[in-house]
Amino acid sequence: MTSPERIRWRRSVAVGDPAAGRLLRGVRLPSSGEHFFTWDPVKRRSPNRYWRRWGTDRLVRLLLRVAREYHTAHPGAPRMAIGDLSRPGGGDFGPQFGYIGHATHQNGLDADVYYPRADGLERAPRYASQINRRLSQELVDRFVAAGAVIVYVGPNTGLRGPPGVVQAIVNHDNHLHVRIR
Repeated sequence: MTSPERIRWRRSVAVGDPAAGRLLRGVRLPSSGEHFFTWDPVKRRSPNRYWRRWGTDRLVRLLLRVAREYHTAHPGAPRMAIGDLSRPGGGDFGPQFGYIGHATHQNGLDADVYYPRADGLERAPRYASQINRRLSQELVDRFVAAGAVIVYVGPNTGLRGPPGVVQAIVNHDNHLHVRIR
């Protein structure tokens, strides 16, 4: 068994806007942990590549906390699946980095979290029909309670939350997108 990746904690700075910014002194999310695993949306496999897992220290701490609390509430459920955060220095994360890319994810304040699958597999769902809606709604609620300023969900998921915070947009039927302040 390999030893868990150590996190190099440092005070990070999100510069600019999530759609036009960069990340200073980012923190790399480990490829997996006791309560989570990472998913590469381009290669459709775990773990996600190291250069797609950078965020502010606050974002990484929030993801780890929500994953731990979710696991504690549902010890028999699959671990939480985390996708893209930002690149090591932030900046453009467009289609040249795979699939349709990201319009945001530029300054370490955004993360993609895949909905738990109805079949319990530890992999990202491809369609809204594959998600466990009860556990997915709980993840949305947990991120809202943790202070997310935006949570994008897919229009076919049926997931809800406070207007202005939880918003249904296309290309999010298999994952939620969380943004912190």
